Amino acid sequence: MNQGLVYKCMVKGTTGEDSLPRYSHNWVFARRGFLKIYPDRMCCGDWTIHFTDITRVIRYKTRVFGVPCGVLRIITDGASYQFGYNPWACPEKHLAGLPVEEQTVKLRYSPFSVAYRILLLLGVIVYFVFKYMKQP
Repeated sequence: MNQGLVYKCMVKGTTGEDSLPRYSHNWVFARRGFLKIYPDRMCCGDWTIHFTDITRVIRYKTRVFGVPCGVLRIITDGASYQFGYNPWACPEKHLAGLPVEEQTVKLRYSPFSVAYRILLLLGVIVYFVFKYMKQP
């Protein structure tokens, strides 16, 4: 099954983002699993991306809650994939000679993620207000 496997790492993957990486609901519902790299293709779950179909590869260096991490963006003629991975993983080094662009980016916030954070903050405030109002 894993014959010819060159590299494997844990990732979160999405096809819902088609630009720079950002905080969004697409990452909340992202596919979690192993990104497996073979001599001629990469696979994550039922996604199989053949190297001959890839038109561009971009590795974004960024931070999530202060921790460095990477996002690998794979662009083909029909789709755009983004794979988020931990700082110790380096899938871009195993892509069979494909040119990999590197960019350092600060993650932006989608409207969903801004609204989520505001609602979370309001919930915490309401919790503490009611908690301290009940005390004599």
